Amino acid sequence: MSVNTGGIQDYVRYVYIMSLVSALAMAIAVDYVLTELWIYGTADLTILVITPVFMFMLSMLVISSITMIKQLRGNFGRMSSKAKALMITYITFFMIALMYFTYISIIHYAGLGLTISDPQLVGDHYLGFGLALYDAGLLTMSWQLIEDLLNNKLSSLYKFFIMMFKPNSDDDDDVIVIK
Repeated sequence: MSVNTGGIQDYVRYVYIMSLVSALAMAIAVDYVLTELWIYGTADLTILVITPVFMFMLSMLVISSITMIKQLRGNFGRMSSKAKALMITYITFFMIALMYFTYISIIHYAGLGLTISDPQLVGDHYLGFGLALYDAGLLTMSWQLIEDLLNNKLSSLYKFFIMMFKPNSDDDDDVIVIK
């Protein structure tokens, strides 16, 4: 029995995109904390802990889902009704478990209560101008990322990322043989 993994480059692309989305989410979380500190003089830092945990769990959910869909795409129609029912039950259980672990992780870290407070930063001009520049850079980066992904443009970083995972030989590494 052989299982087609669909090529390592597809998974590298998913990891690359999820890494960019995670970096963008973290940048937005930092912006939220700094804006809260500038407006109110106090900020809750818990979001800086929750964001990487949530993005990791979300990326595992996305990559697992894509892997299961790729594996089932060709063979699902040929399965018996009992096998289809078992497969749907397994996938449903797996997805619910991953979503539950994500929920539990977020709830666990949400109770940390990490706060920072400095009343002198409320309306501070330097912090405000810095936030304006930071938000402009964040908006530009987000716009460029979305444009590149929608137009299927590959950055030089992505090409370097792909080359790290490219197989050295011409062997077909996309098929795993199970005996």
